[in-house]
Amino acid sequence: MAIAGDTPPGLAQLVLRTLLDSGFHGLIHLVGRQPMEASGRKSYAAVADIPGPVDYVICCTPAAALLPLLNDCADARVGAVAILTTGFSKGSPVPEADMDREILALARSSGLVVIGPGCLGLYCPRSGLSFDSRLPTERGRMGFVCQGREASVQILRAAGHRGVRFSKAVSCGDACDINEIDLLEYFTVDQETDCVALCIDRPRAGRRVVRALKTLSEAKPVIVLKTMPIHIRGGSRLDPIDGPDPGQVWTSLLDQTGAVGVSSAEAMVDAMLTFSMLPVPRGRKVGIFGAAGGASVLATDVWASAGFVLPTVPPELRSAFDAAAMNQAGMILHNPLDFSMAGYTGFFFDVVKKMIAHDGFIDLGVIHNPSGHGAWLPWAAFNALIDSIADSVIGVHKDASKPVALVMQYIASRRNWQKVYDGLQVPCSRAGVPVYYSMTSAARAIDRMLRYYAGKASEGRDPLLRYPGYA
Repeated sequence: MAIAGDTPPGLAQLVLRTLLDSGFHGLIHLVGRQPMEASGRKSYAAVADIPGPVDYVICCTPAAALLPLLNDCADARVGAVAILTTGFSKGSPVPEADMDREILALARSSGLVVIGPGCLGLYCPRSGLSFDSRLPTERGRMGFVCQGREASVQILRAAGHRGVRFSKAVSCGDACDINEIDLLEYFTVDQETDCVALCIDRPRAGRRVVRALKTLSEAKPVIVLKTMPIHIRGGSRLDPIDGPDPGQVWTSLLDQTGAVGVSSAEAMVDAMLTFSMLPVPRGRKVGIFGAAGGASVLATDVWASAGFVLPTVPPELRSAFDAAAMNQAGMILHNPLDFSMAGYTGFFFDVVKKMIAHDGFIDLGVIHNPSGHGAWLPWAAFNALIDSIADSVIGVHKDASKPVALVMQYIASRRNWQKVYDGLQVPCSRAGVPVYYSMTSAARAIDRMLRYYAGKASEGRDPLLRYPGYA
C-alpha cells in the first residue's frame, strides 16, 4: 500500500504512525511531491514509480493535487484509493463543487475503486490495516459501515471496549463512488461477517437501498442508526451521532426490510454487543441476580416494559438451598433475587449457577452489579472484591448452559468507577461476557435481538441453528 500526501509533521505522517502502531502486515510506501526519506522509507514522486503492484492508496493530498494523484493511481492499476481530503460535497465553491463528478467519472472510466472523499478508509484487523491505533487488533465477525469520520472512530472504539471484534469496517465519507449500498451488498455475501452495523445520515433513495437492506437482513442481522444531517440542523456543528431522524418514511423502510433500527450511538453499541456476543435466548423469561436492593426491584418494571417475563422461583428450586442461608435479613427470594449482604459471595454465585441451570426456570440470566456494592470498604478490600466478582461472573458465563449478561451501573465516585471499569468490565468483556451500563439499555438491546430472530422464525428459519451449543 501507499500513503500519498504531505510529509512530517502532516497528515501523511500521522497515517503512517497509525499503521505502524496497529501492526500493519504489508509494505508501506510513501508518495510525495518531492522525493525524500521519512521513517526510514523512501518517498516516491509518483505511485507509478513504486516497484511492484499497489493494492491500496491513502490520499492525504490537498484538493488541487487530488485529480493528478487519482490519474496516477489509475495508470498504476491501483486497486482502491481512500480520499481523506474533505470539502467536496459540503457546499464548497466552484470548482470544488464539481470534484465529486470528476472523481466518479475517472473511477468509472478506469475501474479505480474510490472511497470518500472525506473518509477514513478501511479497518481490517486481519491485516493490521486501521485508521485508529486504539481500535482492537483482534479480528471478529462484526462488519461496520459509517459515513461520518468522528462517528466511525467513536462507535468502533466504544464497541471495542465492550468486547466487540470486527471483520472489516469502512468509513466511506461522501461516497461519490463506493457508497453504503455497495458495501451492504458486499457484506451480504462476505463469509467473514455474521452481523453488520450501518451508521448513515445521507442514505441513497430508491429501490436499491430497500433491496440491499432487505437482502442483507434476510442473510444476517443489520443494525441501522440514521442520524440527522448537519444541514438539517441549521448548519450547527453538532456531533454527527447526536439526534436521530424520526421520519416516518425511514421508520417504514426499516420495518419493510427487517433491519434493526436504533436511535443513538449508545443504542447501536449495545445492539452490536448483543448480536455479536450474546447467544440467542430461547425465550423471554429472565432471572435477575444481585444485591442492589431497590435498584434490582425497579428492574422488574424495566424488563416487563420491554416484553420480558420474570418468573417466580420454583418451589423445588428454593427448597434445594439451605433455609437458614436463604433467609438472611434483607434477602429477597423472589425474582429479582436480592442477596443483600451475601451478594457477590461464593454462596451467591453458587445459587446463580444452579438457578440458571434449572430446566424451565429462565432463558436468560442477568447479574446486576450496581457498582456501589462494597464502596465503603477500604481501597485494598474494594479492589479484591471487584477482582473476585469478575472471576466469578466469568466462571458463571463459562459454565452456564444459557445466555448470561452483566449489568453495571455508574456510582458517584470516579475512583471506584474506574476500578469497576478496569477490574470488572474489561476482563468480563475480554472473556466474552456481554456487559451493559444500565438495565434499560440491556433490556432494549436484547429485545431488539429477539424481535429480529422472531421475524426469522416466522419465515421458517430456526435462529438457534447458528449456535451449536443451543441445538
